[in-house]
Amino acid sequence: MPRDHSELAERLRRMIARAELRVGDRIGSERAIAEQFGVPRSALREALEELESAAVIRRTMGRTGGVFVADGKIERQLNTIMGVPDMLRQQGFTSSTEVLSEGIGVASPSEQRSLGLADGENVFRMRRRRDADGIPLSLDTMVLPMRLVPGFQDSDHTGSVYRVLSRDYRVEMAQADETIDVVAATSEQAAILGVEVGAPLFEIWRITFDASEAAIEFSHDFFRADRTRISLRRYGARWKRVPTGR
Repeated sequence: MPRDHSELAERLRRMIARAELRVGDRIGSERAIAEQFGVPRSALREALEELESAAVIRRTMGRTGGVFVADGKIERQLNTIMGVPDMLRQQGFTSSTEVLSEGIGVASPSEQRSLGLADGENVFRMRRRRDADGIPLSLDTMVLPMRLVPGFQDSDHTGSVYRVLSRDYRVEMAQADETIDVVAATSEQAAILGVEVGAPLFEIWRITFDASEAAIEFSHDFFRADRTRISLRRYGARWKRVPTGR
């Protein structure tokens, strides 16, 4: 049995390293970890507090809660299409959204080209700030063709738009084209995201398509580089996906 919480914290660090756990992976519940190490939960909590303050782990409550691997950054995976709320929840962060502006208007030339719209078609535009654990993470502008999502302006936009599209419009996002750059925060972006003017931001342009390859979403996002990691899984030419039967 570890002699003090610092020794227990070090054993937890080694366990994470041996298991090759990635950021966002769930280590287990406090009860399960305490039983595994043969220590009372009070002692474990002291060790977890030490690791949490060092951004090695993070703890969440609830049925899907537990202890998760962390490093203080949110991992944005490019090989999946996932809304920010689900991405944060999967990695053990709490998510909140502030809608900064929204409304219906005629598509701009760039929106028209990106979404394949006819002249004069209306779109729904929305600008939001996303927070992770109450700290600003991203600023996003989303544009949707109104003819595909009539009445969308009356939906709740503080959660996952992808869930609303799936539930209310039977629209499933099948693929996306993204372009990523690193830019310096403007004074407006800095004020919204809580960073210094000139701080690095990931700038992401995205066009998302449904299964019929119809363009559903055109978006322009800015993520704080100090809180975000971009990841992508790549495959060799001989790799072949094994059917899972699901």
